[in-house]
Parts: sequence; structure tokens; C-alpha cells
Amino acid sequence: MADPSLAGLTDLSAVRERLTGSRLEVADFRFLDREPGPDAPFRAVVHDPDAYRSVEVTGRLGDLAGAAARAVQFRPLPGREEFERAVEAVRGHAEFGPLLAAGGATAYRPMPPLADVTNGDGTVDRVVTVGLRTPEDAVKHRIIGVRAKDGTVVRDPEGVPAPSARDCVTTPAADNCPSPAGGPRAVRVRVRRGTTELWDLVVNRPATSSGSYGSGVELRFVAHKGERVLYQAHAPILNVRYAGDRCGPYRDWEKEEVCFNATGSEPAGPGYRLCTSAPRTILDTGNDQGDFRGVAFFHTGSELRILSELAAGWYRYVTEWRLADDGAIRPRFGFGAVTNPCTCLSHTHHVYWRLDPDVGGTTANRVDEFNDGAGWTPIRRETQRTRDPARHRQWRVVAPASGRGYGIVPGAGDGTADAYGVADLWVLRYRGAAEIDDPRGFDTRAHIGDFVNGESVDGQDLVVWYGAHFLHDQSGPRPPSHFVGPELRPLIV
Repeated sequence: MADPSLAGLTDLSAVRERLTGSRLEVADFRFLDREPGPDAPFRAVVHDPDAYRSVEVTGRLGDLAGAAARAVQFRPLPGREEFERAVEAVRGHAEFGPLLAAGGATAYRPMPPLADVTNGDGTVDRVVTVGLRTPEDAVKHRIIGVRAKDGTVVRDPEGVPAPSARDCVTTPAADNCPSPAGGPRAVRVRVRRGTTELWDLVVNRPATSSGSYGSGVELRFVAHKGERVLYQAHAPILNVRYAGDRCGPYRDWEKEEVCFNATGSEPAGPGYRLCTSAPRTILDTGNDQGDFRGVAFFHTGSELRILSELAAGWYRYVTEWRLADDGAIRPRFGFGAVTNPCTCLSHTHHVYWRLDPDVGGTTANRVDEFNDGAGWTPIRRETQRTRDPARHRQWRVVAPASGRGYGIVPGAGDGTADAYGVADLWVLRYRGAAEIDDPRGFDTRAHIGDFVNGESVDGQDLVVWYGAHFLHDQSGPRPPSHFVGPELRPLIV
């Protein structure tokens, strides 16, 4: 099903009653049905970049004129051109321009990316942040702001890390490869061994993944040996909190692709590369350089690796899926960084995968929980759970009609949620795209629990969220791996 005319959405009377600008843009669009038909419900966000205001539009394809609109808070992330304009404004500033012109000084994309100011009359000024690294100064890092509408430099924007003598990472942001020209939003991938088709799925690159902040490499319609096992799999929520809140906390985004090394060809078009050797990201090379941005595929002989590298300010993330020939699925998320003043402070990354299972080729599934001493117990109602390593707690998704299932086995380094991490597993009734973005307001933590309202999940179309928590503390032992993620194992009950 194709999206409706995006230009048509900006012209709707419900939108024009609230937004009058000449450059309205559709910032987000999604269907709310699992299999959208000609009258499918949808939700979109229309943004006015001049007034810096947005509305959410809800309606049905068959009745666009009857769509409703309401004001929402929406702040598009700064793109490369907007950031470069901000850097030019800093170059012309009487105090900061000479610092940036000094030998070895650099400007970089910091966290947070915006430090907007709300005025007394309720209007909001968009303020793009710029990080300055001056390695020869006692203060090596400072983060300043630039007001987008007129280029005014804001010396001490609110909500950014304080000027710092720390030089946590000195690896410069390179981003030195071209963006793919054109290319498909998604590709279909098949893995065959002889005449046997092992995997059949659709892959969306991060730049086209769902959710307001993106969700990394996104899989859809995943089938193993001809049987559907997942309708959708992605990671819509990613955040980080520092000990004592010395930086952040931050809600990160997962749709900004950056360069990594991938050797191969692009038979499906730009942005999707079939590799002849294992791709290498910043976690392999230690630098931020590469020859490709998008999604790389590499078959090791026993599993298909599907991966991409992402940026969120100074963070670098590796989003990956590993599909084994025997049917096992291993979601993985890795953590790195480039030049910044914060990541040498103790902090914990939290990533939350959203898994929409169709185990046994059916949407009628249930989730069981295992604990030592109690065995397997069905989960009957929506809930959220934490890991319990002492009781070897794990979960499985089962199709009661066939007994086929997938175990959810926590990874050894996945940690257990603290108060900020909230929980480790949620079981929810399927409610489509309406429950991809959590209703968090300006809070950075995950609010998946807001979707829990006691509905039955016994033999229903359900969604499982799985959280992993990576503690990065450079004062302690080096983690054995900068990757987290569970293993989904096929089984028969």
C-alpha cells in the first residue's frame, strides 16, 4: 500500500487552520493497521520550519478531508547543512571565532543537538548546538548555541554539559563517504542453501526506519524455511544516563547513518551492500572513516549478518541482526564515540528492541516465563518484567496451536534495569504504529509501561519489548564486549 500524497496532507484544511507557512513539510507518516488497506487509518506529523510549530494529523485514507489535526511538540534534528550554518556563525563571533581558528581547534556535533529557548509569549527559538574542542587550552571543550532564525550565538545555552578540561575521546568525526544517491527505501533479502530457502525478509535501512527517532536496521515479514516468525523487529528507543547526571541524560536517535568499511556490490541499489568480507565499523577500526553508509550484508557460512553504523551527536552505534541458518536470531547493539568531553564519565546505555512475533506463522501467540524452582509459567496479561539471573529467568513466545516457539535468552552482558532503565521485558497486546513512540514528553527514559493496561496477551497478537543495559565505566575493568543483545532460539514446546 502506497502512502497518500504527502503534499496533499499539508494542504488539508485541518492543517491550514493551525499552520499557515509556505514551506510545510511532512516530518513523519505511518499506517496504524498491520496490513493497511485502501481505507487504512494513519498518523502523520506536519511541521512548519518557519514558525517552528507542528501538528499531528490522524485520519483514514478513504476520507482525507475528514482528518483531524492537533498541535504537538516536534523538534526536527539538525541536518548537516543546518549544523554547518551554525559553525559559520561561530566562526564570525568575536570571542569564539578566534578559538576556532587556532591551531588544532575543531567544531563537532555535540549532545544535545538542540538547546531551544521558550520565550515569554510561548514561542520557541530553535537553537542548534556546536561543540568546540581547543586542545591547547585549559578548557578543552565548550558547547555553545546558535539561534537558527538569525545566527545569533548563545554563549551559555541551557541543558548542555559545562565547559570541561576532559578530553574523553579525541577520534575526530570523519563522515567521509558520500550519501547514496537515490536507492530503495527497503529491499527483500533471501538466503538459500541449494534448493532450500532459509530466510526471506524485508530490510529497511536506518534512514527509512519507523518511529520519530528512527529504529536502526528494521526487519519486516521475517520467515524461516517458509514460515513467518516475525512481522516486525527494530529498536525504537535508545537512551543514556550518566552517574550523577554530569552529562545528559539523552534520548538518542537511530536514523543518521555514518560511514564504515564494507567491500562488495550493490545489486539492489545504493545504500544496500552485499559484502565479500566482514564489514568493519568504528568498533573494529577505532576510527570514524569508511567507504559506505547504509546497510551491509555478509554471510559467514552459518549466519547472515545485517548491520549499519549510526551517529547521534558524538555517539557512534552499531545496529545489527544475525540470522543463523538454523533459525536462531541474534539482535545486537554496539556502543562507541568520537571527540567529546563526557564518555569517560561512568554512564549506562539502554537499548530497547520491539519484536512483533508471528511464531508458528500465526498472530495467536503467548509468552511464558521461566524461573528456577517454578518452571515455565504463562503470562496472561500485559506486564513488564526484570531479569533475575539468580533464577535463570528467561522467556519464550509460543504458538499454542502448534507448540512452535522462540526462546528469548538474555545475553551475558545485557545487565538488569535500574530505575532509569525501568524494566527488561514488556509483553503487550499489538496496537500497531500507535505504540512505537512511547508517550514520554521531555523525559528521556523509556515509557513503554504507559502502554500496559491489563489487556489479555494469552493467544493474542502481541508485541514483546526487550531492553539491554550497557555500563561503560572507564575506571573499572574494560567490558569484554561493547555489544549487547539476546538470542532468540527456535523450539518446540
